[in-house]
Amino acid sequence: MTNSQKASGRSLVLISGYYGFGNLGDEAILESIIRELEKSVSKDKIVVLSNDPEKHRATYGVAAVSRWKLASLVELLPKAKLFISGGGGLFQDTNSPGSTIYYGGQIALARALGAHPMIFAQGLGPLNSSTGKMATQLAARLSQDITVRDKASLAMLEKWKVKAELTADPVWTLDETELPDSVRSQIDSARQANGLVVGLSLRNSHNFSDSRREILLSVLLKTLPADAALVLLPLQKEQDLPQLEPFLESWKKAGRSGLMLDTSALERPSQWVSLMRKFDLVVAMRLHALIFALKEGIPVMGLTYDAKVEHVLRQFGQPILILPKEQGEAELEKKWLDSASAGLQDLGKLHLQAKENAESAKKLACRNFQLLAKILDIKK
Repeated sequence: MTNSQKASGRSLVLISGYYGFGNLGDEAILESIIRELEKSVSKDKIVVLSNDPEKHRATYGVAAVSRWKLASLVELLPKAKLFISGGGGLFQDTNSPGSTIYYGGQIALARALGAHPMIFAQGLGPLNSSTGKMATQLAARLSQDITVRDKASLAMLEKWKVKAELTADPVWTLDETELPDSVRSQIDSARQANGLVVGLSLRNSHNFSDSRREILLSVLLKTLPADAALVLLPLQKEQDLPQLEPFLESWKKAGRSGLMLDTSALERPSQWVSLMRKFDLVVAMRLHALIFALKEGIPVMGLTYDAKVEHVLRQFGQPILILPKEQGEAELEKKWLDSASAGLQDLGKLHLQAKENAESAKKLACRNFQLLAKILDIKK
């Protein structure tokens, strides 16, 4: 921090997001923000609003408080230079407008108490309710700086006549850290001679039914080599295991090799970046499983449970398995089989496309941190 910031009594940087809930993607965003901030800001001045503050204090050595204690936020904001809201998809009302009200309220409070609120690398929407739209629009107008990770979010803000900058997910900047031996040995044991090792990330979703899981099983059995080993990846256990466990059971019943990865030794998201380098291909629903792989040049095939997933797959020229709202099972299986067969013919080509696009995505993501440095008056 500069002398002027210290003199004003405002030296804290507060970070708010969906942190402390065990969602790997959000935790990766947090790690990328902390690792960048700690280059210029002392760790005791970085404060995370968390559902699990003890874990974040222990993992990163920063300050952390419960996200549910309004009194703590009110006490901290007058001491804060910057209030970061994000990244991720915080302003959405898929289940209810509660999220938009919660995060919008924080921004309003930050502005009222003199902190500099910033919507950071977010993807806005979907917004289906009038309350969700109103809360998001108000939060955007109260924010002093905004970066968004996709063109649809930028277009929404432009429609509201709110200035923003298009960047990219900050996880594109997250460097790997060492993979624990116990995890490395699991992957090594899965590989059969020269066979492929394929990572699989699935999650619960309204448009991914049990029957669609069986269709995916059929498609992978037909398109992956018989000696391919499948490693199933629970990025958020309570949402992912209900899909991964029955998939693995059926995969093994078909006589194929696979294992559920024991992730207990993985303490930081950056270790997952190292993990993804172990795979020849990653098949995933989760956005950050795709980002972790693509940033390391690993080919992917994605299931588009959300528009953000389809956006990344198209940007990187990777195979897409569309998850429509309604479609007959036979027709859907044919479409997926055609897409997978065509897309997986040349993994080398997919690797090159991933490497080429990852560099530009990283440069865009760096713009988030260049703006942070400008706000904090840090010379880069």
